[in-house]
Order: sequence, then structure tokens, then C-alpha cells
Amino acid sequence: MVQFVITPWRTRRELLQVREKLYQNTETSPPNDSYRRQAVCLISVWMQRGNCPHLVESSAIITSAILNDVPGNSSYCVRAAYSAAFCRFVTGLLDSHQDKRRKLSMYSIAKTIGLPATYVELRHQATHEELPSLPKLRIAARKALKWIWDFYWADLSIDEKDDDCKIFVREVLEQNGQGINLNMIKDRLEAYGIDELLRALGELEETLEDPMTILQAHNFRQKISDWEESKSPKRNCITVPNTTAQDLNDIRAGMVKMEHDLDTAAASIQTPKDDKSSANSTEKGWSRWEGPWVPKPIGVL
Repeated sequence: MVQFVITPWRTRRELLQVREKLYQNTETSPPNDSYRRQAVCLISVWMQRGNCPHLVESSAIITSAILNDVPGNSSYCVRAAYSAAFCRFVTGLLDSHQDKRRKLSMYSIAKTIGLPATYVELRHQATHEELPSLPKLRIAARKALKWIWDFYWADLSIDEKDDDCKIFVREVLEQNGQGINLNMIKDRLEAYGIDELLRALGELEETLEDPMTILQAHNFRQKISDWEESKSPKRNCITVPNTTAQDLNDIRAGMVKMEHDLDTAAASIQTPKDDKSSANSTEKGWSRWEGPWVPKPIGVL
């Protein structure tokens, strides 16, 4: 009888991508905190879906405590975050290996699975005694992540049969005699994303030998690029014509001549002098009243 395993992640590669973000190679470059935050957020979504392994959750909560250990946060709050994450990691791990028929001590279970006894002692101190010091918790958190890597993450590998994206790309490449219609596979393209598609296509191209299949792979890569460009908004390009030095000199000479003509025209204009005859003009407008002022009732013209 077939037994199905329900996981919160879609494919095994998605789980491995989270592992790469949590455990980055710090030998070549410093760790990228934004990637680790993305991994923590994704694992929190997995927790809401259910069936998330305890060590995956423990990796997220311990990493979250490390990310919150920054200047400006209260030392007591940081110690509490470390302690809560560490206690949840140890307690949940040991309870999952507990014998239902016969109660075993935490030390015996820890010895069975290879968990250091100091982790159990630190868990007991954080639960029943004063919170451990911050340097002690920092060291314990990093050692816990290392132990989780050796116990769980390091053994994970991807099998080609679990790589849905590569299977999809191979099906497209096998259609040698047919054209690639992106409208028919638009949903699959949006589900995987361009980065995942190019990754799978690049891995398959290294193993291709048939010239027709290689040509099909090249066409598919071009189709993916065109599809990605069609999704991005088009930018209006403004072309600037080439202007030579002679053209600039002609433009400058024309501007000088125009300025000279304007000055000449302005000097030739004679401004009329203000005189009293303007008051007697029949043109409409305001003018100064000449003569005595005689009051009139309102409404009488």
C-alpha cells in the first residue's frame, strides 16, 4: 500500500533553498541577514500549514533569536528570546524520542540520540533558574545550529525524480518536432519562476547530445527571455540626434543675431509720455478725476 508523506514545502528543492539561506557559506562573504529572514518567514508559513519537522522549526526560531540580537534591544529581552528558542528546541526534540510505555529521563534520551548533556543542563537552567548570561546563550545558539545541521540538514539531498521543474523542462525539450507555445504552459512558467527554469534548463543542457534537442533548448531559453521581457513594463526611449561642432556654432551664431535684432527693435520703440490729455481719452479704463468732488446718493448716476 502506498503511503503518502505530506510536507509543507512544495518540492524538495524548496526545502534545500531554505537550508542554503539559513546556513550560508561565510568563508567567502559575510552572512546575508535578509536571506535568513526570508527563510525564517517561510518556515513560519510552513508551521501554519502543519507537518513541519521540529528541527526545521528549531532552526528558524534559533536563527530568529540571533537576528534579534542587535544593539538597541534590551539585554533581558534578548536573553529571554535565546532561552525560549533553546528550551523549545531541546524539549521538543527529546519529547519526540520519548518512550510512551516507559518514561525516560532527558539525559538518557539525549545520550541515545547524541545530544550533548550541556544542552539539557542549559535548558534546565533557563526553565527553572535565572536566565543564563548573554555570552553563554550566544555560544549555545550557534552550537545548536551546528548540531541541527549535522543531525538533520546535512543528510538532505535532491533526487532528480523529485525535481518537478527539471521534469517539466525535459518534457518541453522532448517535443522536438513541435513549436513551444508559451500560452499553453503559462501557469507552469509562473509557478516555477524564471530563475528556477533557467537553473533546470542549464543543468539539462550540460547532458544533451542530440542536435535537435540542443536547438530546442536554445529556443526555449529565448522564449523564456521574451516572456520575461513581456511581463516587465516597457520604457519609452528618447533618442537624441547626433549634433556636430559645426551645428553648435551655427546655432550659437543664430542666437547672437536674434538677440541683436531684439535689442534694435526695442530701441526703436518710442514710449508715449504721460500727459493730461490721456484723461480726456474716450478709451475705457481708470483715470484721475479732474474737478471738484460732488457727493451723490447711492444709486444715482
